[in-house]
Amino acid sequence: MQKITISGPITAETFDQVKAQTDRLDSALPLTIELNSDGGAVDAGIAIYNHLSAWPGGCKTEVVGWALSIASLILMAGQERAVHQNSLVMVHAPWTTSTGNAIELRDRAALLDRVAVTMQSAYQATGQRAATVKQWLDGTDHWFSADEALAAGLATRIIESPNRAAPANASACLHKIPSLYAKIMIQDTTIEAAADQNRRAEITARFGKFAKQEPALMASCLADRACSADEASTRLLTQIGREVEPLNPIGSYARVSTGVDRVAEFKAAARDVLLARSGIKLDEVHPGARDLQRMSISAMAESVLSMTGHRRLDMSSAGAISAALGTSDFVQLLSNVSNKSLTIGYAEAPAGHAVFTAEREVPDFKTNTLVSLSEAPALEKVHELGEYVHGSLNDSATTFELATFGKILRISRQALINDDLTAFTSLPRSMGAAARRLEADMTFSILTSNPTLSDGNALFSAAHANQGSALALTVAGLASARSAMRLQKGVAGLQYLDPQPRYLVVPVALETAAEQLLASLVDPSKSNATPNSEFIRGLTLVADPRLDGNSTTAWYLSADPRQIEGVLRAYLSGQPRPYLEENTEFAVDAVSFKVRLDFAAGVIDYRGLYRSVSS
Repeated sequence: MQKITISGPITAETFDQVKAQTDRLDSALPLTIELNSDGGAVDAGIAIYNHLSAWPGGCKTEVVGWALSIASLILMAGQERAVHQNSLVMVHAPWTTSTGNAIELRDRAALLDRVAVTMQSAYQATGQRAATVKQWLDGTDHWFSADEALAAGLATRIIESPNRAAPANASACLHKIPSLYAKIMIQDTTIEAAADQNRRAEITARFGKFAKQEPALMASCLADRACSADEASTRLLTQIGREVEPLNPIGSYARVSTGVDRVAEFKAAARDVLLARSGIKLDEVHPGARDLQRMSISAMAESVLSMTGHRRLDMSSAGAISAALGTSDFVQLLSNVSNKSLTIGYAEAPAGHAVFTAEREVPDFKTNTLVSLSEAPALEKVHELGEYVHGSLNDSATTFELATFGKILRISRQALINDDLTAFTSLPRSMGAAARRLEADMTFSILTSNPTLSDGNALFSAAHANQGSALALTVAGLASARSAMRLQKGVAGLQYLDPQPRYLVVPVALETAAEQLLASLVDPSKSNATPNSEFIRGLTLVADPRLDGNSTTAWYLSADPRQIEGVLRAYLSGQPRPYLEENTEFAVDAVSFKVRLDFAAGVIDYRGLYRSVSS
C-alpha cells in the first residue's frame, strides 16, 4: 500500500515534501494520506489539495490526530475520508496578520473573501448545500468530533478505537477544546520564547565585534533554534579560519559541513526579506528574516560567497555581485524570490473562472480526447428463468491540445548593484497575475464565442436545449433556466441526467442585481412577502467583466463540475502553474527567468451549462 504522512504546520516546504514523496510513487496505484496538522499557509494547503485530488490512482485521506484549518481542506482531497474516533476536524475562514493603512487592510480583507470562495468547491465534496459551506467559512471556528465530521460529510467513515467506549460527556468536552488548546499553546509558546530569547542573547554576546564582519552567519545561528551558544562559537571559529588566506594557497575553498544547511536557511530568510521589502505580504516569514532586513542585495551576495567558500577579503560589492552570479546558490536565491512573487501574483489575481469549471492534468501536448459516456441503460424486469437483456453505452468525444504561453524576464548586474527589487519581485508578480488572466480570458471566451461542438451544433443552441430567449435575471427567469437544465438527458437520450445548477455566472453589469437576488429572503419582483427560492439563495455567484464585452444582459447557469463537467481547464501534469526557470547568461551580465504556462480550455459536456441571451 502506498502511503505518505503530512504532519505539523502546513508550509511551502510541506508542499515540496509531499511532491517529493509522491514523485517516487506509482501514480496509477491508490494513495493513502495520513493527516495530523493544526493548519498553516493557505496557498500551500490549496497546492497540496490540488496535487492530491488529481492523483490518477485515487487517494484516501485519514486523520490520525487533528485536521484543523487548511488541513481540513487537504482532508477533502480523498475520495474516501476516514477519521479516528478520537480525532478532531476544524473548518474556518482563511485569516492573516497584516499591517498597513485602511486601504491596504480593506484590500487584504477582500483578498481573504476571494480565497474563501476558491475553497468552497473543495468543501462541497461533503454534499452540503452551498449556504452551509459558506457558513463554515464565515470567520468562526467550526469544530467537529469524528461523529459530527461523519454527519457533516467531512468524513466518509470512522475508524473505531478498539475496546474503548466514547465518554458520556464527549460532546460537552468538544466545545471546551478550542479554549483549552489555545491556553496550552500560549503557555508553551511563552516558555519557548523565553528560552529562545536567552539563547539569542548569549549568541549575540559570543559574536561581539564579529557581528558586523559575519552578519549572515550570526543571522543563521540566531534563526536556527537548534543552535546553542557553544555551537555558534564553533561555527564562528570555523568561518574565521576559512576566510584566512594561506601563504601558499593550493586549490580552492571547500564548503564545510556543520550538520545544518546554513546556506539554505540564509536563502530562505533572504528571500522573505526581499519580498517584504518590495511590499509583498507573507503569511509566514522565516524567523531569520528579521536579522537580515537591513542587508542589501550586494551584501547578500557577499554572504552567500562567504558561506560557500568563495569570498575574498578584498572583494568589492560590484565584484561580489559578479562572482555570486556565477554560483548556483545566489542565482537560486534570486530564483526563489522571483518564483514566490510569481506564485503570489497568480494566487492573488481574480479567479472566478476556476470556481465553476472542471480541472484536469494531461501528460503531453498531443491531441487529447475526452469521452463522455452515456447514462447507464435502465434496468429491466427479469421474469423467473428469464434471460437478462444486454445493455450498451453511447459516447461523445471532445478533443483539445495544450499550448505553451510564456515570457523571459532579465535581471541585469547593474539592477542588483543598485538594489533594484522591481525586476525580480514586482515584475514576476505581475507575470503571475497575467498567467491567471490568460486562463480567465480563454475560459470565458468559450461562453462568449459559443463555439461549434463535435456534433455540429453551437454550444448554446436550441438543438442542445440549453439556451433561453431574453430571460430576465429574476426568480421566474432562473426558474425557467433551472427547469430546462434539469430536463437534460444523457448522450443516448434515454434517461434524465438532472443537472443541478450550482453557479450563476453574470457580467459585472448584472453583479449587483444578482447579489440582491441571491441574498433576498423574498422575491424582489413581487410586492408581497413571497419567499425567495432556496435554490436561488444557494447559488454561488461569479461575475466577470469579460462577459460584458459580449453582452451586458446575458447570464449563465453551470452545474457543479463534479456532477457534470461543462467547461474544462487543462494543465500539463506535474508542472507548477505557472512555471519559472532560471538561466545565467554568459554573453551579458544578467540572469534570465523564463515564465511558462501550459494550458488549454474546452467544453466537455453542454448539458451542464445554460445561457439566457439578450433580445
